Amino acid sequence: MAKINDTYDIVQAIETIENELIASMIRNLDHHRLEEIKEKKNWSQWQVEQLAAMDAYKKRSLEKHQGIFDNINRKIGPIISAQRTAGNANQEIAILQAIKKGAKIKKPKGNTQMIGEFFTANDRKINALIKATTDDMKKGEIAIFRRANDQYRKIIYNAQMYASMGASYQAAIDMATKDFLSAGINCIEYKNGARHSLSSYAEMALRTAQKRAYLTGEGEKRMEWGIHTVIMNKRGNPCPKCLPWVGKILIDDIWSGGTEKEAKEQGYPLMSQAIAKGLYH
Repeated sequence: MAKINDTYDIVQAIETIENELIASMIRNLDHHRLEEIKEKKNWSQWQVEQLAAMDAYKKRSLEKHQGIFDNINRKIGPIISAQRTAGNANQEIAILQAIKKGAKIKKPKGNTQMIGEFFTANDRKINALIKATTDDMKKGEIAIFRRANDQYRKIIYNAQMYASMGASYQAAIDMATKDFLSAGINCIEYKNGARHSLSSYAEMALRTAQKRAYLTGEGEKRMEWGIHTVIMNKRGNPCPKCLPWVGKILIDDIWSGGTEKEAKEQGYPLMSQAIAKGLYH
């Protein structure tokens, strides 16, 4: 099993499982095709044998891939936590560089307890983020096997239907598997009805979680230095929802402990307001 160190490795591991599930399904169909030709079984007999083979396929798939999924789930926490650490370190470098260039920044005194409480609250948030992400992955892992089984069953019935219309064995199988092979195991359904593979969902979910953890780390370091303002820098090509905030100064009441009072006194919008209007969507 390849080592899993980051989001790319997780996505690659899941894509491998998806491809292996599909390949195993096709091998099952081909195996029973050889038996059908040799023994001249009819399609009804073939269907019964395929449904029996599907149970074996399901059991074999679970046994083979469960360990890989367990390994993936164990890596989610460290991967997310590493981004928190990276955000904290990079923000401190940025602050020290600003001081070197002449910025008048000093760590406030007498706020040790408040900072400690802030970090404790963030620990709970990160742990909740890790748990939510891991739980979502576990649900997706169950869904991928369920979806594969549902599609396998659908292929079995559709192949028989095409055969009853006069199609040869290979043509019937090709027609029955065409849509499934082109779409893959799209086991994740979004609220808008769109379906996606677990690998694409995992990439999105993990990158979102890592982004939140990174911003948490940055905010903790700013809090430590008594900095509650942030300038929204342009990163890549911002989308229409993020573009209005590029270059703006915000009072960070999400990750740095800024307050509504500061926003009113300094005349800058709150980070929470920007997020409510689409920033970091």
